[in-house]
Amino acid sequence: MLTGKKVVLRAFERDDLKLLHKWENDEEIMRLARSSPDHAISMVALEAKYDKVLRGEDFAERAYIIEDKATKKSLGWASISIHQWTRRATTADVGLAIGEKGFWQKGYGTEVTELLLKEAFEQLNLHRVGWWTFADNTASIALAKKMGFKEEGRVRDSVFFDNKYHDSVVLGILKEEYEPTEHHSSMHRRSR
Repeated sequence: MLTGKKVVLRAFERDDLKLLHKWENDEEIMRLARSSPDHAISMVALEAKYDKVLRGEDFAERAYIIEDKATKKSLGWASISIHQWTRRATTADVGLAIGEKGFWQKGYGTEVTELLLKEAFEQLNLHRVGWWTFADNTASIALAKKMGFKEEGRVRDSVFFDNKYHDSVVLGILKEEYEPTEHHSSMHRRSR
């Protein structure tokens, strides 16, 4: 469990799949979260997708439910996806989605990103963390840059929705570029 001032990132539980199913079938959320607004997923497919995560058997995928610390309300999901094409874990991609729209633009994404970076660099000792989004997702790009990510490139016409192709933007941050914020130093490293 990763604990901040406003949020807790906790492990997925089977009961969370109902909310994930709702969020992952919401066109607006999936446009921003995965650049796929036409995405639809059945409960059976969702259970299969997260089966190893729920059983704690997937080292490469650290999936979290974002929970409001004060109310214990589930707000969304986040992940650290460790790349496994080398013999050692040095790189990962992070992602997050606030599924409860009433919590958008209230600083939750910033705190979740801080917690993910802290885990990636300070606990997992990774060298690089990546962030992928589509070029029109200006809020995602702004959040990544605010957190110290640098744009590394664009993949032209890599995603298709709304009857047209869109570029993807690749951003990254290296461990030596990562600077824990003051906010980090006041957070507990890990809740037990």
